[in-house]
Amino acid sequence: MEGMKSYRTFVKGLDEEIEGGIPQGHVVLIAGPPGTMKSSLAYSMLYHNAAKKKIRGMYFTLEQSRKSLEFQMSRLKMDPKLVMDTLRVQDLSRIRKGIDEVRGRPRFGREVERPWLEVLKKILEDMRDTEKYELLAIDSLPILEIISKLKDRRIQLFHFFEWLRDLGLTTLIITETSPQIGEVHDEDFLADGVINILMEKVGDIDVYRRIRIVKLRGVNHNTGFFTLEYKQDRFQVSQVI
Repeated sequence: MEGMKSYRTFVKGLDEEIEGGIPQGHVVLIAGPPGTMKSSLAYSMLYHNAAKKKIRGMYFTLEQSRKSLEFQMSRLKMDPKLVMDTLRVQDLSRIRKGIDEVRGRPRFGREVERPWLEVLKKILEDMRDTEKYELLAIDSLPILEIISKLKDRRIQLFHFFEWLRDLGLTTLIITETSPQIGEVHDEDFLADGVINILMEKVGDIDVYRRIRIVKLRGVNHNTGFFTLEYKQDRFQVSQVI
């Protein structure tokens, strides 16, 4: 998108294949089966933008605690202390606190329904306004669906994705998929971009992570498969021959 701001992934060899980065305001899925380093990749994008460009980011983890995530990332040589002023990590406890604050008294002996998604949206709006962050990661979509108890999945996801775009942030949403290539979900159509990661067996014993930019609206991107590795304290890709 000519003239529009974009954010680098800081994955060596990948930004050149997507015209420099992910456009501002896009909602992008990072999808793949367990063990493909989806969370690490999303955190790495926010971390390096915070460390090298001073771009403020928010990583919202619904699957693990902040302490656990930051320990895991520090093992990958991404020290949370180096970006403590520009990258904030929040976990599910923040939403629970928000629910307790808005729940109110039960009516007629019944507990008021927990407005998980509305509380999350309120937290994100408040933090965008007060902390002026530009990048957001949500980990993960399946857990968000469970705690939000979505009744009409496609319609509610459509409205949620539109709400994210209206925030003006660039959002990475981590989601789980099966290893089946070509599997398509509602969110694939609703998102502005889809980054797929899968595990591929090569030979008798070797297994490689492969990454592919399935779509990225407004960007002339390479649609081929790349090998994804974490080497020398950063992610990097190489073309699959």
